[in-house]
Amino acid sequence: MSKLANHTLYKEIKKLYYSLINHDYDLPIILNFCNKYSHNNHKEYRILDVGCGYGRKISLLQQTGYKVLGVDINSQLIEINQNQGLNCVTVEDFVHTNESQFDIILMSHIIEHFSPSDLKDFMDGYLDRLKSGGYLIIATPLFTNYFYDDFDHVKPYSPLSIMMVFGKQASQVQYYSRNKLHLIDLKYRKRHYRSTYVRGKYLKSTTTRFYQFVELINSLLFHISLGFFGKKDGWVGVFKKV
Repeated sequence: MSKLANHTLYKEIKKLYYSLINHDYDLPIILNFCNKYSHNNHKEYRILDVGCGYGRKISLLQQTGYKVLGVDINSQLIEINQNQGLNCVTVEDFVHTNESQFDIILMSHIIEHFSPSDLKDFMDGYLDRLKSGGYLIIATPLFTNYFYDDFDHVKPYSPLSIMMVFGKQASQVQYYSRNKLHLIDLKYRKRHYRSTYVRGKYLKSTTTRFYQFVELINSLLFHISLGFFGKKDGWVGVFKKV
């Protein structure tokens, strides 16, 4: 095989590797929940995507027909999203707007970045903008060996821990929220098996290619087996405001 063919093959494998490794496992679950609880009445439902990042979820939801507003603390990301035609504002601008209440609020990979007391105040601030009877969709990781690979991950939260503060029952906790929620749907997210504590994951060495190859195989097995060869490492829950 020629050097050009080898180089082309390597580029294609590399492209496949990153597309599989960076696959958004939450997105289809979130979209399914939005469709389920909007009763596919897309045009009538307003969705707020809190911590919208690069706007991947906004883009898909807008294409589906929803009216979506994204909010993020990073003004540079907001500018990039706006240049791509996505409806986004900064947190500061959102606080000072008179946006009417939303039917669905999405918090995807947000809550794990807060301490318990800060999370209560953060969520309450946005839940004030959620209609009574509206839905909060939370997507967040479970505790795993790689949870703290993300530098600003503070604490993993379970559905039960959210309900202890935001539920109607008076659990024995230090504080309660002013907005009350009821958990009505839940799905645990699975992904491919991921290697942890491997030197080649952090330092480029002779083991790096081997580590990447193993992760590629694990990811392929996960997709081919429709999730059978994988592990639960997160959850997506739907909470109804009461």
